[in-house]
Amino acid sequence: MVKHDPAAVAQWKQQTSGIYNRSAAAYDQLGPHYFSYFGRRLVELMQVPAGASVLDVATGRGAVLFPAAAAVGQYGSVVGIDFAAGMVAETTKELALRGLTNVEVWQMDAEQLEFPAESVDYLLCGFAVFFFPQLDRAMAEFRRVLKPHGRIGLTTWGNAYRAQAQWFDETAADYLPPRTPAVQPAFHTHAGMEGVMEAAGFADIQVISEVQEFIYASKEEFWATLWSHGTRKALEAIEQTAGPEGLQQFQAEVFAKADAVMQADGIHQQFPVLYTLAAKPGSPIPNPIRNQR
Repeated sequence: MVKHDPAAVAQWKQQTSGIYNRSAAAYDQLGPHYFSYFGRRLVELMQVPAGASVLDVATGRGAVLFPAAAAVGQYGSVVGIDFAAGMVAETTKELALRGLTNVEVWQMDAEQLEFPAESVDYLLCGFAVFFFPQLDRAMAEFRRVLKPHGRIGLTTWGNAYRAQAQWFDETAADYLPPRTPAVQPAFHTHAGMEGVMEAAGFADIQVISEVQEFIYASKEEFWATLWSHGTRKALEAIEQTAGPEGLQQFQAEVFAKADAVMQADGIHQQFPVLYTLAAKPGSPIPNPIRNQR
C-alpha cells in the first residue's frame, strides 16, 4: 500500500495502531504461538552473530526481538520499535521479567527511524511490511540506517496462505460494506518480494519459502486467536457494521467451518511463509544460506 496524502496516511496509522493497542495484551499469547516460531526461524536464517547490533522493526511482543537478543549475547545490542504504544508497554514488561540488559523497546514510526545513518548491522522485520502506508519511505529508511555491510531480513505470508484465508475474507465480506482492495506489491510471491527489495536498492536477494503446520486445540481457541492479532480489524468492523448479533452470526459461520476441518487433536493449519534476505550494496558479509550450498 502506497499512500502519499498526509491525511490518509495519518488516518491509516491511527487506525492500525489502535487495532494493535487493543490486541497487545493477548498478541501471540494465545493458540499455537506461530509468530514466535517464525521470529526464531528468521533469526536462525539470518545467522545473526554474537556482538551484532540489531534493529527489530514492528517488534510486537518480541517474536523476533528475544531470539535476536539471545543470538547477539551480552556484547551485542537489540532495539525493538513498534508504532503501537500498547505493544511497547507489554514488551517492556517482558524485558523486565527476563532481566535483559542489552535490549530496548521504543515507540517509533518505521517510516521515520530515529537512528543515525549506517548504525545497524542487522535489520529484521516480521510480518509488517504490508502494513506500511508508504512502503517506499520505510524501505529507504531501512537502507539508510544499515551499515554498508548490513543485512536485512523480512517475513511475509506465502501465496498459499492467501488461498487459505479466502474463505474468511469472503464470509466477512457478507457483513461489511463493499470496498476497493488496496493496491499492494505481491508480498506473497518470490518475484514480488524480489521486486520490493530491488526497488529499495538492496542486493544479494534471496527469498526462501517454507511451510509450518500449527494446531489450534479448539474452535474457541481459534476464535480467540483471531481477536489477538491483525484479524481483529475485520472482527471489529463486522461488530460496528452488523452489530453484536451480526458478529455472533459470523462467529457461528467460523465455528461451522472449524467443525468441518476439526481433527482429533484440534484444527490443523498450514502457514506458508516467505523469508526474504538481502544486503545493503557493498556488503562484505556473505549470504549465510548460499554458503551452505
